[in-house]
Amino acid sequence: MEKIDIVLASGSPRRKDLMEREGVEFTVRVSEVDESLEPDLLRQPEEAAKKLAERKARAVLEEMLNEAYVGTAMVVGADTMVVADGVIYGKPEDEADARRILGELSGRAHQVITGVSVWLAGAPANEEDISIAFRSFAETSHVFFKELDEELIDRYIATGEPMDKAGAYGVQGKGGEMLVERVAGDFDNVVGLPVKRLIAEFGEFFEAAK
Repeated sequence: MEKIDIVLASGSPRRKDLMEREGVEFTVRVSEVDESLEPDLLRQPEEAAKKLAERKARAVLEEMLNEAYVGTAMVVGADTMVVADGVIYGKPEDEADARRILGELSGRAHQVITGVSVWLAGAPANEEDISIAFRSFAETSHVFFKELDEELIDRYIATGEPMDKAGAYGVQGKGGEMLVERVAGDFDNVVGLPVKRLIAEFGEFFEAAK
């Protein structure tokens, strides 16, 4: 197999760290996409996570091709969402919203779903022969929160950690110590990318990137 350029379609430093930890050679590229969801997708969190991952990866690939990219590329998009009793919790809008989310997750189990979408493109110099294929999957982990009182929630929000994270917490940071009782399933998935499953399912392409 010819050399493959792997592109991570995410600005998340956590996903970048996970890929680097596994020794993957890649570049990072981010494109703005519409992250709104149709009502039917809101009722299907796994499909919603996959759809958003697809949008992110496709947008980056389209930009590359519009810039006359030549070669073989694998673009990886991901979207992580927190779900409790069918309700999707995204990133908090402000501290008050973070306080609400953490209060609703207190003392309960919730699911963390990461949708992953991998787009493969062969782009020879002859633009008419471009080939594109993609495949997506979703991984689900279960997170159990401690009972959180208002003082603990306020102390955690004061760290600033919740504001850019789905569900208003980071399991790999202070959130893991202060809020989380235990995690069942893939811990990396809760961080933001089930990187071992990604590499297992697309191993030949990661090998070709070396």
